[in-house]
Amino acid sequence: MLLRALPLAFGAVSRDFNGMVHRAKRNAVLGGIAVVCFATAYVAGVVAAGAFLAPVFGPAMAALLIAVFMAVTGLVFVAVLSFLKHKDRRRKAHSQAAQRLGLAAAISVLPQLTKSKGLMITAALGGLAFLAAQARGDEERG
Repeated sequence: MLLRALPLAFGAVSRDFNGMVHRAKRNAVLGGIAVVCFATAYVAGVVAAGAFLAPVFGPAMAALLIAVFMAVTGLVFVAVLSFLKHKDRRRKAHSQAAQRLGLAAAISVLPQLTKSKGLMITAALGGLAFLAAQARGDEERG
């Protein structure tokens, strides 16, 4: 029975894998085309802004205004990124402190659990489940 199901399982896995590869290629091609379109639109927008500002301020001043605007915009994004990284580091440190506290509490209870084999087995299984849940949580966050 198991030997009959094995080729079906391999077939399903290979079809799923082939579909996954096909979707990844399709998404990469369409994403590349979208990036080219957005880059073209960006360049056209900068040229249009320069053409709009040039009669008012002159070509050199228009270029300088656009450069300053883009530099300030870039600095804003860098500041936001820095803030978000700091926030993530704080959240990770808080999470690690809570894990250390939970581990210390579990270790302090360990001597009482070793008196009963049933409790010790239950605690070991609970610890393994906790570690598995933590590993899955790290994979989902990362």
